[in-house]
Amino acid sequence: MNTKILVADDDCDNRVIIRHVLEAAGYQVVEAVNGLEAIEMALSQKPALILMDLSMPKLNGWEAAKRIKQTPEIAGIPIFAFTAHALTGDDVKAKASGCDDYISKPCVPREVLQKVRDCLKRSEK
Repeated sequence: MNTKILVADDDCDNRVIIRHVLEAAGYQVVEAVNGLEAIEMALSQKPALILMDLSMPKLNGWEAAKRIKQTPEIAGIPIFAFTAHALTGDDVKAKASGCDDYISKPCVPREVLQKVRDCLKRSEK
């Protein structure tokens, strides 16, 4: 498997943990540390999935997700909000900004991996 996943998160520890989990499962991981970089990486790398933190510098994940979904060549890439925004309604707001699913932090890495696998299986159909 050489499926590429973009992890966009300004917190290095979060990126390291999720990168290890995804790479151990056979995925290729590319990283971004802010929303602008996430858009650039999505355009240049064309990942199969994006895990997007919603609170990042330069451009937050809410706006980055919205811009990705408005860009025809990358609009079809599924985006999971991968965020500490865990208040009631944050999942609805994330989906309204363009995210296809929602994972709140802290999270169990194997549950994130299962959501990733499920999403990629749906995308293959």
